[in-house]
Amino acid sequence: MFRTRRNLLLVAPMLLATALVPGVANADGPFVPPNQNTVNRASMLSAAEVESTLHSLAARSKGALRVEEIGRSGQGRPLQVAYIGTGETRIWIQGRIHGNEPYGAEASLDFLKTLVSGGKHAREVLEEITFAVIPLYNPDGFEAYQRQEQVHRVDLNRDWGVDRPIFDQLNSVRASLGQPPLSENTYNNYTRHRAVESQAFWYAWADFLPHYMIDLHHQGTYYVGDTDEMTTFSVGISLDPGMLQPAQWDAVRRMGVVAADAAGKSGVVNVTRYPYINIPEGVTSASMLNGPGPRGEYANWRTSAMFFESRGGIGHKSSGYIIKQNVNGLWAITDAIADGSLATVDANRWADIPARGATIQTCDKFPQQCEF
Repeated sequence: MFRTRRNLLLVAPMLLATALVPGVANADGPFVPPNQNTVNRASMLSAAEVESTLHSLAARSKGALRVEEIGRSGQGRPLQVAYIGTGETRIWIQGRIHGNEPYGAEASLDFLKTLVSGGKHAREVLEEITFAVIPLYNPDGFEAYQRQEQVHRVDLNRDWGVDRPIFDQLNSVRASLGQPPLSENTYNNYTRHRAVESQAFWYAWADFLPHYMIDLHHQGTYYVGDTDEMTTFSVGISLDPGMLQPAQWDAVRRMGVVAADAAGKSGVVNVTRYPYINIPEGVTSASMLNGPGPRGEYANWRTSAMFFESRGGIGHKSSGYIIKQNVNGLWAITDAIADGSLATVDANRWADIPARGATIQTCDKFPQQCEF
């Protein structure tokens, strides 16, 4: 059973504050409280530090970890993918596709550190799985600490390909739900790999052809369902089941279940299920739908992909458990794939994960949202 943990996140009454948590994302990151002013970035790695850490890990791995530069960002920063493993099953992990959502990089690097450690567990996993890990998908956005890439101001998670069959399928699903169809203008306005980052990573994906993908994000600050507890970690799927093949729908729900189980074992973590979305232009979505590439080509491949969302209100006091809940989720999915147990997980337990609730509006409920 999925459980929530009451009052473990509350701090002393002297820290109570009344400032409002904004209802929309701002330049300092997802839902950073206004009295925090500039977000504390002391606990966050810079783009240069991410690159340096990757190369240090590669040197430490004695050839097991290969860091490949697959292109340059719009402002000329390296776009890098770390490859490790010899297994036939392939897993793609990416962080920081949104520049103001930082800890996907730290979680990715923490995960890689264990893989290159040489321990028995890591060796066994690497015999079964090959990984492509992207700690920093959007280096320009992160250096500017803004969601989008910095040349076209494109949201990189809305910049993979949507073709006519996918769009028609989307409208068919909408009709089945009693929703009006999306217009031709919507179809024509899909950006379709406008950014060089999107182009480079699509070709890397098409070359790697991952069986599984996990995308690391941050969200705002929300309750757990109708309780008075704060969500710290959500698991999500970016497409309606009607868009997916049955085996994909089962696989992504199973991934979410095992990640939720693992993350929820920590006493400070409250896990929820991300609300329903159906966005075919997202990276996880397009990878599941065999979306077209930058020049209209196809990889003829469908990945089973899902995403993690960590709580907003980012600061150095909360960075440790935010990173850890992501790492725990990554390892749970990895281990279940490596030992074959993912196939035995009850996919229907996805519906038992508590739904993410309403936005937390005031800091007097969770004062650590306003004190870092």
